[in-house]
Amino acid sequence: MSKYYIFFLLIFFISSCATYKAKYADIDKAHDIQTSKEVSHTFYLIGDAGKSPEKEMNSALKLFKNKLEKANEHSTAIFLGDNIYPAGMPSKKDSTVSY
Repeated sequence: MSKYYIFFLLIFFISSCATYKAKYADIDKAHDIQTSKEVSHTFYLIGDAGKSPEKEMNSALKLFKNKLEKANEHSTAIFLGDNIYPAGMPSKKDSTVSY
């Protein structure tokens, strides 16, 4: 195979996977699916929730808290990583909490 042929194929594959616009759901075409089944348990997932202003919650955590306050007893909240950055866990000797 010539170098030009391989180069052409490489450019073709790279550009064929590219998107040039942000992809958003079309809210006008969105609709709920009706079902006769009941939800037995709801899981609420949140990630990257570690950085908030001091003594406050960021907007994502406020919204999450609002959802959880309305949730029933058959619900579980799961935090998905990056919840304690940027400083990480304090060392045992520097912590005011006894272990």
